[in-house]
Amino acid sequence: MLAGAAALLLTPAERLAPAHRQPLVFRKGLMLDVAYWFATPLLTRCITGGVLSILFLLIAICIGLENIPSELLTRGFGPLSRQPVWLQCCEILLLSDFVDYWTHRGLHRGPLWRIHAIHHSPEEMNWLSSSRVHPLNDLITRSCQLLPIVTLGFSAVSIMSVVPLVSFYVMFLHSNVRWDFGPLRWVLVSPAYHRWHHTSDDECVDKNFAGMFPVWDVAFGTAYFPRTLPTKYGLRGQRLPDSMRAHLLFPFRDGGPGSPRPRGATNDASAAMR
Repeated sequence: MLAGAAALLLTPAERLAPAHRQPLVFRKGLMLDVAYWFATPLLTRCITGGVLSILFLLIAICIGLENIPSELLTRGFGPLSRQPVWLQCCEILLLSDFVDYWTHRGLHRGPLWRIHAIHHSPEEMNWLSSSRVHPLNDLITRSCQLLPIVTLGFSAVSIMSVVPLVSFYVMFLHSNVRWDFGPLRWVLVSPAYHRWHHTSDDECVDKNFAGMFPVWDVAFGTAYFPRTLPTKYGLRGQRLPDSMRAHLLFPFRDGGPGSPRPRGATNDASAAMR
């Protein structure tokens, strides 16, 4: 259903307000993005779901299954679960985006970068590119987001209400549109804002890690949002082959002279707020 909504809403938007003029059908990496579009929900998300299910089951066994109320999964527990659902949803969005900010920064460092580099490999992006994610990347990101949310006791209703919104927003951020939200450009992450995260230009590498609220980038010195759009996307130092097998194996191969350059150090955000 989300894919259908994205196709109906984002494809026309890319035609009417494109960030860059690029072929809709014959752009670079389209077939690989389509392969990921099917593999990510059918394979990657199943792996992540299976690992998390086993982890939660082990935790439940350690606590004692007899000590866990039957309604715990749906109603949650503790004071946070007794709040209105809309308030829980707002808190989950803030908490998950804050956790994702730091998880995302960690994925740009050391050996984890080779896992995350897959997501940065498209040289021409549209909303389909959002699905280009290595299974380990998905497992790390979703585990780091979900574990604190569940541990704090939020209800399953509120969690499941947020998931479709976040999933669609991720697709929207990768769409080939030039929108920057005007006066709200520093309130919500826009496609224009996120494009600066995917650029391969040296001066703005390791910027704009936030997925929904730019306040985290502003607070921690990683915001970069000029009034223009970047012109180059993809990895610095290497172009990965358009092969899913090569992508899946890439994190486990030794880096060499042709490997993507590690992400650089960040600059002070104040210089970029222009």
